[in-house]
Amino acid sequence: MSDSVVEFLKQASYEKVDTSNKIINTSVETFIQSVINRQDCILYGPPGTSKTYMIDRMINSIGEERIGLFKIIQFHSNFSYEEFIEGIVPNVEKGGFKNESGVFLNFCLKAHEIYQANKDKICIFVIDEINRANVTSVFGEVLNLMEDKGKRSIETPRQHIPFTIPPNVILIGTMNTADKTLAKLDFAFRRRFRFLPVFPSVEILHTMLSEKGFDTEISLTIDEYAKAFSVINAKINKHPLLGKNLMLGHVLWTKKDEGTYKKEDIGKIFKEVIFPQIENYCGSNKDVLNSILGPKLRDKIMYGYDISDDEVIEFLTSTKNSQMVDA
Repeated sequence: MSDSVVEFLKQASYEKVDTSNKIINTSVETFIQSVINRQDCILYGPPGTSKTYMIDRMINSIGEERIGLFKIIQFHSNFSYEEFIEGIVPNVEKGGFKNESGVFLNFCLKAHEIYQANKDKICIFVIDEINRANVTSVFGEVLNLMEDKGKRSIETPRQHIPFTIPPNVILIGTMNTADKTLAKLDFAFRRRFRFLPVFPSVEILHTMLSEKGFDTEISLTIDEYAKAFSVINAKINKHPLLGKNLMLGHVLWTKKDEGTYKKEDIGKIFKEVIFPQIENYCGSNKDVLNSILGPKLRDKIMYGYDISDDEVIEFLTSTKNSQMVDA
């Protein structure tokens, strides 16, 4: 690596860290309104930003009386058109093979019955990690049917079943941008969805922390912890080799068990979640790791040395001295 490149990367340590500008984020209310308006949408953002939680909030807000059908599935690299629409599967009872309808085709057939009985009810189909599969191949003719729901109709190729996506069906996807697979979605797929950004939120983190509180023995306040969250994410966002899609979600900075946050809890969060995530993003590039965590933690992480809870607290406390860039 040339000296000029090394010097460029070192500048990414940013003595002045800009946390004044907020990343565009989608509120739960905006998401709920999109669903009520029957808009197919995709929640996208880094891991740990409450995308699944937003779906739960949406379901609770709309209420069971308005939701006629709800289903959630998860895509993976081997998910196929045969599983989604229809395909040939082994016939366990009679031997040989048989045609079988896929999960989305069955969903639409049931949703059609609900639509005929009550046009006000909506049917929500959620695809978690939608970008992990080859979506163009999996969706097939569904992309065409999404254009005019309830109007366009085809006949499935194997079973010859009339297939229409009823007007009451809403497709919702979640997408983890840290997978770096967002660019693989072609334009035909993208234009059929409304893309709603869900990025790390210091406000949500502060609320989550305040519900449990910090132990008085910790030499760190909730405000200081939240500021460290903003500073580290600002460094990741501004770094030329990282960027906004690799920021650390607010959920990653919290614990699941009950009780106030103790020093050991914060140490565990960082040693088991935050540091490994940052190391994974940085790979073997010591300069990038140094720009985010500093030389002391960089070396300990790179060489596998133990990091004490006190060192984690010391690192977090040090971020309060970061100079802020004027908005």
